[in-house]
Amino acid sequence: MRVPPLPPEVRERVAAEFRLGRVLDCRAVQTGVMNLNWQFTTDRGTFAVKRLTDRPPEAVRAAQDLLPRLAAAGFPVAAPRKTIEGDALLRINDFRYAVNDWILGTHPTGADLDLAACTALGDLVGRLHRTLAELCPPAPAHLPDSPATVAGARAELERFARLAEEPAEITRRLALLDAVAGERPPDAEVGPCGWTHGDLNPLNLLVTGGRVTGLLDWDRLAVRPYGLEVVRTATILFSDGGRAALDLDRTAAFVRGYRARVPITNGQLIDAADRRRWTLATETWLLARRYDAGDTSLDRLVTARGEFLSWWTGHRARVSAALCAECS
Repeated sequence: MRVPPLPPEVRERVAAEFRLGRVLDCRAVQTGVMNLNWQFTTDRGTFAVKRLTDRPPEAVRAAQDLLPRLAAAGFPVAAPRKTIEGDALLRINDFRYAVNDWILGTHPTGADLDLAACTALGDLVGRLHRTLAELCPPAPAHLPDSPATVAGARAELERFARLAEEPAEITRRLALLDAVAGERPPDAEVGPCGWTHGDLNPLNLLVTGGRVTGLLDWDRLAVRPYGLEVVRTATILFSDGGRAALDLDRTAAFVRGYRARVPITNGQLIDAADRRRWTLATETWLLARRYDAGDTSLDRLVTARGEFLSWWTGHRARVSAALCAECS
Protein backbone atom coordinates (compact mmCIF):
# COMPACT_ATOMS: atom_id res chain seq x y z
CA MET A 1 0.00 0.00 0.00
CA ARG A 2 1.38 3.38 -1.03
CA VAL A 3 0.75 6.07 1.58
CA PRO A 4 0.40 9.53 -0.01
CA PRO A 5 1.84 12.73 1.47
CA LEU A 6 -0.45 14.37 4.00
CA PRO A 7 -1.90 17.63 2.62
CA PRO A 8 -0.31 20.65 4.34
CA GLU A 9 -3.65 21.98 5.62
CA VAL A 10 -4.44 18.60 7.22
CA ARG A 11 -0.95 18.33 8.68
CA GLU A 12 -1.19 21.75 10.30
CA ARG A 13 -4.66 21.16 11.68
CA VAL A 14 -3.69 17.80 13.19
CA ALA A 15 -0.66 19.41 14.83
CA ALA A 16 -2.73 22.29 16.19
CA GLU A 17 -5.70 20.26 17.45
CA PHE A 18 -3.51 17.63 19.15
CA ARG A 19 -1.08 20.31 20.43
CA LEU A 20 1.94 18.64 18.88
CA GLY A 21 3.95 21.80 18.32
CA ARG A 22 5.48 23.22 15.15
CA VAL A 23 5.86 20.54 12.46
CA LEU A 24 9.45 20.19 11.26
CA ASP A 25 8.97 17.07 9.14
CA CYS A 26 6.10 14.81 8.05
CA ARG A 27 6.93 11.46 6.48
CA ALA A 28 4.57 8.83 5.13
CA VAL A 29 5.03 5.40 6.76
CA GLN A 30 5.00 2.83 3.96
CA THR A 31 5.06 -0.36 6.07
CA GLY A 32 1.37 -0.51 6.97
CA VAL A 33 -1.33 -2.75 5.49
CA MET A 34 -4.73 -1.27 6.32
CA ASN A 35 -4.59 2.18 7.94
CA LEU A 36 -2.55 5.12 6.61
CA ASN A 37 0.22 6.41 8.87
CA TRP A 38 2.61 9.35 9.01
CA GLN A 39 5.54 10.24 11.26
CA PHE A 40 5.43 13.80 12.57
CA THR A 41 8.61 15.40 13.88
CA THR A 42 7.90 18.62 15.71
CA ASP A 43 9.66 20.96 18.11
CA ARG A 44 7.99 18.96 20.91
CA GLY A 45 8.82 15.41 19.86
CA THR A 46 8.01 12.65 17.37
CA PHE A 47 4.50 11.32 16.87
CA ALA A 48 2.62 8.65 14.93
CA VAL A 49 -0.45 9.94 13.09
CA LYS A 50 -2.99 7.41 11.81
CA ARG A 51 -5.90 7.89 9.43
CA LEU A 52 -8.58 5.30 10.15
CA THR A 53 -9.85 3.29 7.22
CA ASP A 54 -11.42 0.09 8.51
CA ARG A 55 -12.28 0.45 12.20
CA PRO A 56 -15.24 2.16 13.88
CA PRO A 57 -14.43 5.30 15.90
CA GLU A 58 -15.77 3.75 19.11
CA ALA A 59 -13.27 0.88 18.93
CA VAL A 60 -10.37 3.26 18.45
CA ARG A 61 -11.46 5.55 21.28
CA ALA A 62 -11.78 2.59 23.64
CA ALA A 63 -8.33 1.33 22.72
CA GLN A 64 -6.74 4.77 23.10
CA ASP A 65 -8.32 5.17 26.53
CA LEU A 66 -6.90 1.81 27.62
CA LEU A 67 -3.29 2.55 26.68
CA PRO A 68 -2.33 4.72 29.69
CA ARG A 69 -3.51 1.96 32.03
CA LEU A 70 -1.48 -0.61 30.10
CA ALA A 71 1.56 1.66 30.29
CA ALA A 72 1.08 1.99 34.06
CA ALA A 73 1.06 -1.82 34.23
CA GLY A 74 4.46 -1.93 32.52
CA PHE A 75 3.57 -2.69 28.90
CA PRO A 76 5.48 -1.01 26.04
CA VAL A 77 2.65 0.94 24.43
CA ALA A 78 2.57 4.33 22.72
CA ALA A 79 0.95 7.07 24.80
CA PRO A 80 -2.16 8.48 23.10
CA ARG A 81 -2.68 12.17 22.44
CA LYS A 82 -6.00 13.95 22.90
CA THR A 83 -7.35 16.95 21.05
CA ILE A 84 -7.94 20.31 22.69
CA GLU A 85 -11.51 19.14 23.34
CA GLY A 86 -10.28 15.91 24.94
CA ASP A 87 -11.16 13.54 22.09
CA ALA A 88 -8.89 10.72 20.95
CA LEU A 89 -10.01 11.30 17.34
CA LEU A 90 -10.10 14.32 15.07
CA ARG A 91 -12.42 14.40 12.08
CA ILE A 92 -11.24 16.29 9.01
CA ASN A 93 -13.52 16.10 5.99
CA ASP A 94 -14.50 12.42 5.72
CA PHE A 95 -11.53 11.02 7.67
CA ARG A 96 -10.66 10.56 11.33
CA TYR A 97 -7.14 10.82 12.72
CA ALA A 98 -5.53 9.48 15.90
CA VAL A 99 -2.14 10.42 17.34
CA ASN A 100 0.27 8.54 19.59
CA ASP A 101 3.82 9.12 20.75
CA TRP A 102 6.43 7.55 18.47
CA ILE A 103 8.22 4.47 19.83
CA LEU A 104 11.72 3.69 18.61
CA GLY A 105 12.44 0.22 17.27
CA THR A 106 12.20 -1.89 14.15
CA HIS A 107 9.53 -4.30 12.95
CA PRO A 108 10.87 -7.84 13.49
CA THR A 109 10.97 -10.93 11.42
CA GLY A 110 10.71 -14.10 13.48
CA ALA A 111 14.42 -14.71 12.97
CA ASP A 112 15.19 -11.40 14.72
CA LEU A 113 14.13 -13.04 17.99
CA ASP A 114 16.33 -15.74 19.52
CA LEU A 115 14.71 -18.54 21.48
CA ALA A 116 14.95 -16.65 24.76
CA ALA A 117 13.30 -13.63 23.16
CA CYS A 118 10.53 -15.82 21.76
CA THR A 119 9.86 -17.15 25.24
CA ALA A 120 9.89 -13.60 26.58
CA LEU A 121 7.36 -12.57 23.93
CA GLY A 122 5.10 -15.45 24.92
CA ASP A 123 5.41 -14.35 28.53
CA LEU A 124 4.53 -10.79 27.48
CA VAL A 125 1.40 -11.94 25.63
CA GLY A 126 0.39 -14.08 28.61
CA ARG A 127 0.83 -11.18 31.01
CA LEU A 128 -1.09 -8.98 28.59
CA HIS A 129 -4.07 -11.32 28.53
CA ARG A 130 -4.13 -11.49 32.31
CA THR A 131 -3.84 -7.71 32.65
CA LEU A 132 -6.55 -7.04 30.07
CA ALA A 133 -8.83 -9.33 32.07
CA GLU A 134 -8.31 -7.02 35.05
CA LEU A 135 -8.62 -3.71 33.16
CA CYS A 136 -11.47 -4.47 30.75
CA PRO A 137 -15.13 -5.37 31.39
CA PRO A 138 -15.90 -9.00 32.29
CA ALA A 139 -15.63 -11.34 29.31
CA PRO A 140 -17.32 -14.68 28.62
CA ALA A 141 -15.17 -17.75 29.18
CA HIS A 142 -16.40 -19.29 25.92
CA LEU A 143 -17.62 -18.02 22.57
CA PRO A 144 -19.57 -19.80 19.83
CA ASP A 145 -17.66 -20.55 16.62
CA SER A 146 -19.20 -21.72 13.37
CA PRO A 147 -16.46 -22.19 10.75
CA ALA A 148 -17.08 -21.28 7.12
CA THR A 149 -18.49 -24.00 4.89
CA VAL A 150 -16.72 -25.62 1.98
CA ALA A 151 -19.61 -24.78 -0.33
CA GLY A 152 -19.53 -21.10 0.55
CA ALA A 153 -15.78 -20.81 0.17
CA ARG A 154 -15.78 -22.73 -3.12
CA ALA A 155 -18.52 -20.52 -4.57
CA GLU A 156 -16.55 -17.38 -3.79
CA LEU A 157 -13.25 -18.79 -5.08
CA GLU A 158 -14.92 -19.85 -8.32
CA ARG A 159 -16.44 -16.38 -8.69
CA PHE A 160 -13.06 -14.73 -8.32
CA ALA A 161 -11.49 -17.23 -10.72
CA ARG A 162 -13.94 -16.05 -13.37
CA LEU A 163 -12.91 -12.44 -12.74
CA ALA A 164 -9.16 -13.07 -12.73
CA GLU A 165 -7.01 -12.67 -15.81
CA GLU A 166 -4.51 -15.11 -14.31
CA PRO A 167 -6.50 -17.50 -12.08
CA ALA A 168 -3.64 -19.91 -11.36
CA GLU A 169 -3.36 -18.95 -7.67
CA ILE A 170 -7.11 -19.20 -7.18
CA THR A 171 -7.11 -22.60 -8.88
CA ARG A 172 -4.41 -23.70 -6.44
CA ARG A 173 -6.53 -22.49 -3.53
CA LEU A 174 -9.47 -24.49 -4.82
CA ALA A 175 -7.26 -27.58 -4.90
CA LEU A 176 -6.12 -26.92 -1.32
CA LEU A 177 -9.73 -26.50 -0.26
CA ASP A 178 -10.57 -29.88 -1.80
CA ALA A 179 -7.60 -31.45 0.04
CA VAL A 180 -8.89 -30.33 3.46
CA ALA A 181 -12.63 -30.39 2.76
CA GLY A 182 -13.27 -33.17 5.27
CA GLU A 183 -11.44 -31.41 8.12
CA ARG A 184 -13.89 -28.62 8.94
CA PRO A 185 -13.88 -28.05 12.72
CA PRO A 186 -17.27 -28.56 14.32
CA ASP A 187 -19.55 -25.77 15.49
CA ALA A 188 -18.65 -25.38 19.14
CA GLU A 189 -18.30 -23.17 22.20
CA VAL A 190 -14.59 -22.31 22.13
CA GLY A 191 -12.43 -21.25 25.07
CA PRO A 192 -10.79 -20.07 27.15
CA CYS A 193 -11.72 -16.55 26.00
CA GLY A 194 -10.87 -13.05 27.14
CA TRP A 195 -9.72 -9.65 25.93
CA THR A 196 -6.96 -9.82 23.33
CA HIS A 197 -4.91 -7.43 21.20
CA GLY A 198 -6.25 -9.05 18.03
CA ASP A 199 -3.44 -8.38 15.56
CA LEU A 200 0.00 -9.18 16.93
CA ASN A 201 1.79 -9.31 13.59
CA PRO A 202 5.32 -8.02 12.88
CA LEU A 203 4.03 -4.59 11.79
CA ASN A 204 2.45 -4.14 15.22
CA LEU A 205 5.57 -5.15 17.12
CA LEU A 206 8.78 -3.19 17.62
CA VAL A 207 12.08 -4.68 18.77
CA THR A 208 15.32 -3.17 20.00
CA GLY A 209 18.34 -5.34 20.64
CA GLY A 210 16.34 -8.48 19.93
CA ARG A 211 13.68 -7.73 22.55
CA VAL A 212 10.14 -6.49 22.07
CA THR A 213 9.91 -2.80 22.99
CA GLY A 214 6.61 -1.81 21.40
CA LEU A 215 3.06 -3.15 21.04
CA LEU A 216 1.22 -1.07 18.46
CA ASP A 217 -2.19 -0.67 16.81
CA TRP A 218 -4.79 -1.54 19.45
CA ASP A 219 -7.96 -0.84 17.51
CA ARG A 220 -8.76 -4.57 17.11
CA LEU A 221 -8.96 -5.05 20.87
CA ALA A 222 -11.80 -7.51 21.49
CA VAL A 223 -12.86 -10.67 23.31
CA ARG A 224 -11.57 -13.77 21.50
CA PRO A 225 -10.30 -17.26 22.31
CA TYR A 226 -6.84 -16.96 23.83
CA GLY A 227 -5.66 -19.90 21.74
CA LEU A 228 -6.56 -18.02 18.57
CA GLU A 229 -4.28 -15.11 19.49
CA VAL A 230 -1.46 -17.49 20.41
CA VAL A 231 -1.74 -19.56 17.20
CA ARG A 232 -2.31 -16.59 14.91
CA THR A 233 0.65 -14.67 16.37
CA ALA A 234 3.01 -17.64 16.12
CA THR A 235 2.01 -18.68 12.62
CA ILE A 236 2.37 -15.13 11.28
CA LEU A 237 5.50 -14.08 13.13
CA PHE A 238 7.46 -17.30 12.75
CA SER A 239 6.66 -17.95 9.10
CA ASP A 240 7.63 -14.51 7.76
CA GLY A 241 10.76 -13.36 6.00
CA GLY A 242 9.83 -15.10 2.75
CA ARG A 243 9.53 -18.57 4.31
CA ALA A 244 6.61 -20.83 3.57
CA ALA A 245 7.38 -23.02 6.60
CA LEU A 246 6.85 -22.36 10.29
CA ASP A 247 9.87 -22.09 12.57
CA LEU A 248 8.85 -24.81 14.99
CA ASP A 249 11.56 -24.21 17.60
CA ARG A 250 10.66 -20.54 17.95
CA THR A 251 6.98 -21.40 18.01
CA ALA A 252 7.55 -23.87 20.85
CA ALA A 253 9.58 -21.30 22.79
CA PHE A 254 6.84 -18.70 22.36
CA VAL A 255 4.13 -21.12 23.53
CA ARG A 256 6.19 -22.15 26.56
CA GLY A 257 6.45 -18.50 27.61
CA TYR A 258 2.72 -18.02 27.21
CA ARG A 259 1.72 -21.17 29.08
CA ALA A 260 3.86 -20.13 32.03
CA ARG A 261 1.33 -17.29 32.51
CA VAL A 262 -2.00 -18.60 31.21
CA PRO A 263 -3.47 -22.07 31.79
CA ILE A 264 -4.48 -23.49 28.42
CA THR A 265 -4.58 -27.16 27.51
CA ASN A 266 -3.02 -29.00 24.61
CA GLY A 267 -6.49 -29.78 23.29
CA GLN A 268 -7.50 -26.12 23.35
CA LEU A 269 -4.36 -25.09 21.47
CA ILE A 270 -4.76 -27.83 18.85
CA ASP A 271 -8.40 -26.87 18.40
CA ALA A 272 -7.36 -23.22 17.92
CA ALA A 273 -4.78 -24.34 15.36
CA ASP A 274 -7.36 -26.40 13.46
CA ARG A 275 -9.75 -23.43 13.37
CA ARG A 276 -7.02 -21.03 12.25
CA ARG A 277 -5.91 -23.40 9.49
CA TRP A 278 -9.51 -23.74 8.36
CA THR A 279 -9.80 -19.95 8.24
CA LEU A 280 -6.79 -19.81 5.91
CA ALA A 281 -8.29 -22.56 3.75
CA THR A 282 -11.66 -20.82 3.35
CA GLU A 283 -10.93 -17.09 3.57
CA THR A 284 -11.62 -14.96 0.50
CA TRP A 285 -11.41 -11.42 1.88
CA LEU A 286 -8.04 -10.77 0.24
CA LEU A 287 -9.51 -11.69 -3.14
CA ALA A 288 -12.52 -9.50 -2.43
CA ARG A 289 -10.18 -6.57 -1.84
CA ARG A 290 -8.58 -7.28 -5.21
CA TYR A 291 -11.56 -8.02 -7.41
CA ASP A 292 -14.48 -6.30 -5.69
CA ALA A 293 -12.72 -3.21 -4.33
CA GLY A 294 -9.94 -2.88 -6.92
CA ASP A 295 -7.24 -2.77 -4.22
CA THR A 296 -4.09 -4.62 -5.34
CA SER A 297 -1.97 -3.72 -2.31
CA LEU A 298 -2.54 -7.09 -0.60
CA ASP A 299 -2.02 -9.34 -3.64
CA ARG A 300 1.27 -10.67 -2.28
CA LEU A 301 -0.51 -12.01 0.79
CA VAL A 302 -2.73 -14.25 -1.32
CA THR A 303 0.26 -16.20 -2.60
CA ALA A 304 2.11 -16.16 0.73
CA ARG A 305 -0.85 -17.44 2.71
CA GLY A 306 -1.56 -20.10 0.10
CA GLU A 307 2.04 -21.36 0.28
CA PHE A 308 1.95 -21.41 4.06
CA LEU A 309 -1.38 -23.24 4.11
CA SER A 310 0.03 -25.87 1.78
CA TRP A 311 3.06 -26.36 4.05
CA TRP A 312 0.91 -26.47 7.20
CA THR A 313 -1.41 -29.06 5.68
CA GLY A 314 1.57 -31.31 4.99
CA HIS A 315 3.13 -30.80 8.45
CA ARG A 316 0.08 -30.67 10.66
CA ALA A 317 1.37 -33.06 13.31
CA ARG A 318 4.67 -31.18 13.68
CA VAL A 319 2.86 -27.86 14.12
CA SER A 320 0.58 -29.39 16.76
CA ALA A 321 3.60 -30.76 18.62
CA ALA A 322 5.23 -27.31 18.69
CA LEU A 323 2.04 -25.71 19.95
CA CYS A 324 1.83 -28.26 22.77
CA ALA A 325 5.20 -27.26 24.22
CA GLU A 326 4.95 -27.40 27.98
CA CYS A 327 6.19 -24.59 30.17
CA SER A 328 9.20 -25.35 32.34
